[in-house]
Amino acid sequence: SSSSSSSSSSSSSSSSLSIIKITIVSALVVFLTSDLMSHFDAGDITVGNYLWLPMGAKILAFLLFGYWAFPGVLIGSLMSGIFLYDSWNGNTFYGPMGTLAGALAPMLAIAIMKSFHLSNFFKDGKLVYGHIIFLVILSSLINTLTKLFLYFNKVNGVDGKEVDVLQFIQSYLAGDVLGGLLFVFVIIKLFMPSIVRNKLD
Repeated sequence: SSSSSSSSSSSSSSSSLSIIKITIVSALVVFLTSDLMSHFDAGDITVGNYLWLPMGAKILAFLLFGYWAFPGVLIGSLMSGIFLYDSWNGNTFYGPMGTLAGALAPMLAIAIMKSFHLSNFFKDGKLVYGHIIFLVILSSLINTLTKLFLYFNKVNGVDGKEVDVLQFIQSYLAGDVLGGLLFVFVIIKLFMPSIVRNKLD
C-alpha cells in the first residue's frame, strides 16, 4: 500500500515536471521566433508579416506535445506582444485577443482534423506531409479569419487605421502558411530528429 502510494506520488510529480518543461519549451520557442520576426515588423496591426515563423513554432509545439502545449504557447505569445511589440503597438485590447486567437488556432485545427480522421501526422516511421500541410493551412485560415473579425473596424480609434480586407487576408494568410511550413519542416527534418523519432514511437 505504501509502495503503491509512493509510486503514484512519484508518477504525479514526474507528470507535473513534464508539463512544466513543455510549458517552458513552448513559451521560449514562440518568444524567440517572435523576437526574430520583430526586426521585420512594420508596426501595423492591420497588415501581417509575409513570413510569420511564430505560427510554425505554435503548430510544432502542438504536434509534439499535444494540447499540453497551449499554456506555453499562450505565455510565449503574450510575452511577445508585451515586450517585443510595445504592448501590441497600443492595441491593448484587440492585440491580446488576436494573440489568443493565434494560440488557439492550431489547437482548434487539430481538433477539427481529428473529427474527420485526418490527424495522422506521424505514421509508420514517417511524416504524413499531406496532413501536416493541411494543418498549417487550416491553422492559418482560422487565425486569419478570427483576427479579421476582431480587428475589422475596431482599431480605428487606437491608431486611426482601417482594415483593408483583401490586404489583411492576403498578408496574414500568406505569412502564417509560409512561416508555418518553413519552420515546421526545417526544424523537424534538420534539428529535431530524435524528438520526431520519440513521437513516432
